[in-house]
Amino acid sequence: MTLFLRSYLISLGFLLGAGGVGALLLDCSGKLSIGWLGGIVAVAIALFGTVLLFVGMFGSPARVEVWVDWTSVHEGSIVLAIVALPLFLILRLFQHMDRRPPVTLPITEIRGKRAERRQRAELRQKRHQ
Repeated sequence: MTLFLRSYLISLGFLLGAGGVGALLLDCSGKLSIGWLGGIVAVAIALFGTVLLFVGMFGSPARVEVWVDWTSVHEGSIVLAIVALPLFLILRLFQHMDRRPPVTLPITEIRGKRAERRQRAELRQKRHQ
């Protein structure tokens, strides 16, 4: 579950950061006139998005959970959860790749690990019966 919460924070942080920077770039090019107060708000939004991005990437699981609870108080956050789903699937793919044994292991060691996993699974099944 923490992986999905991380993807939620990363997506929200990226959207806020990109929106704030985009507003500043449009103001600098003259296509948008937001004034000095709007510039301050755009910088604040971009900084908040960057903080969310870094908390999502590097924060502890407890901190990530607190920040997600704080940022998902509105019903509209379900839309962002749907937007964050592809990032979650990509992160889950990389997480499963880390759990695979390295290619440099001899085949006998890999088979031994598989046998251990099968034995543990059989013990769990016997306990539940």
